Amino acid sequence: MSVNPAAQAEAVPSDVLADLQSAGYYPDLAARVLSDALFGEPVKSHLVHVETHFDLDEVHRHITILLVTPTRLVLGHIDDDSGASETGPAVAQATTEDIDLEHVRTVMIGYVFDSPERYRPGQAPRDVTVTIAWGAVSRIEMRPDGCSDPNCDADHGYVGVSGSEDLALRVTADAEGQDAVDRTLAFGLTLRAAAQRARRA
Repeated sequence: MSVNPAAQAEAVPSDVLADLQSAGYYPDLAARVLSDALFGEPVKSHLVHVETHFDLDEVHRHITILLVTPTRLVLGHIDDDSGASETGPAVAQATTEDIDLEHVRTVMIGYVFDSPERYRPGQAPRDVTVTIAWGAVSRIEMRPDGCSDPNCDADHGYVGVSGSEDLALRVTADAEGQDAVDRTLAFGLTLRAAAQRARRA
């Protein structure tokens, strides 16, 4: 089935497209996968976040795109394929996932303020972390258990910690600018309110 590029562009709002272009990481590819995931739903809020990692002589980038629709949180991830052959063509892996808003279990927002003793109403944080948990995947970290006796050689079994997979995005004014911090905070608050409304419905 052929895909109409114009129809793709229409399916993704212009402000999202502008942020994808500004991010500069395969914007047309990102628009394609987001269009496939939206099913024509309007976007109420969005966030585009790019991370760059340096690994010896290689640079890897990863883009995370979050869209809030009336019913869902749509997550998009695109990154370089670290397993691609050095002599072969570049490869990007793109994944999208959608979570019903009522299944978003928590939206945690962490703030960092400079000079808290001089805080004034309306002062913007210089650092914001938005953590989202929806319980789709759980992980269990196991390790052998023991006791305080250094001479004990008994088998004490295993002890583990269970936790849900989540997504955490940290944005700092020093690295990305105050506007990026403000937009991240606004997105986190919008998502939190939308998830609360969906759970109460």
